[in-house]
Amino acid sequence: MENNCLKATVLMAVYNDQDFVAKAIKSVVQQLTDDMELLIIDDCSTDRSSEILKNFESQYLRIRLIRNESNRGLGYCLAIGTEKAKGKYIIRMDADDICLPDRLSKQIRFLEENPDIDIVGGGAIEIDEKGNKGMTRQMPSSHEKIMQVIWANPFIHSTVAFRREKILKTGNYNAQIRRRQDYDLWFRCAKQGLKFANFSEPLIYYRFFTDSHKKQRLNHAIDQAKIGWNGCRMLNLPKWQYLAVAVPIARAIFPPSVSHFIYRTLAPFDPRKNKN
Repeated sequence: MENNCLKATVLMAVYNDQDFVAKAIKSVVQQLTDDMELLIIDDCSTDRSSEILKNFESQYLRIRLIRNESNRGLGYCLAIGTEKAKGKYIIRMDADDICLPDRLSKQIRFLEENPDIDIVGGGAIEIDEKGNKGMTRQMPSSHEKIMQVIWANPFIHSTVAFRREKILKTGNYNAQIRRRQDYDLWFRCAKQGLKFANFSEPLIYYRFFTDSHKKQRLNHAIDQAKIGWNGCRMLNLPKWQYLAVAVPIARAIFPPSVSHFIYRTLAPFDPRKNKN
C-alpha cells in the first residue's frame, strides 16, 4: 500500500512497556476498521515488549511493526512514524495508556466535520499501575483558549489526533528531542497558523504513577524550560510566561515525594483547566 491510502494511522512508540502494552494495543485494535492501521515503533526494547509486539503483529493484519536497531528516543520514533504512516489522520497513543471505546471514531469524525481544525486532543482519566482511577484531566477546548495557554502545553499528548500533511509541512516532530517533543511541535504549529481544539470529555485512561516525577530530572526540566523559552520568543508571548515555563525546574529540585505533592496541590489551579 502507498502512503495516505488509509483514513487514519494510530501511532504508538514502545520502549520497555511489557506490563501495559498488551492492554494498550487491545484497546486500539478493537476499534480499527479496514481503512485504519496501528503503526508501532519498537524503540529497541530490552524487556518482553518486542516479543509481545511480534505476537500481536502476527494476529492482526492492521498492525504494522517497525523496530529500531538502537534506542533513539520518542522524538525519533514519532518523526519516523509520521513519515511512514499510511493514514490521512494520525492518532497518537502511548504504550501504557488505554483508549476509551469510541475514541478513534470520535476524533476522525470531528476532523472530517471540522476541516478548519488541524489538531484535536481531549481529556483523560488518570489510572495507576493497577488500573485504579484517579482524577480527570481536562484541557481548554477552543482554539482561542488553547492559544492563551500554549506556554503550558495545553494538550495531553496521547489524546491527540492531527492531519498528517499539516504536521509534515510544519516540520514534523523534532527527531533530536527525546522528551517534550510535543511541546516543541505545538509552538511551531501555532507559529504556522494551525488550528487547535480539545474534546472536553476524556478520550483515554492515562497512566500516572506516584513516582512519575522521578522521570523529570533536573536536566530534563531545564531542557523543557528551554523549549518553553524558545516557544515564547517564537510567538512573542508576554514576559511573565517566560517565568511560568521555568516552574518544572523548581519542581525538579525537590525529592519525588515532595514534587508529587506539589503537583497534586497545584493541579486545581492549572491554567489549562478552562474547558471553554
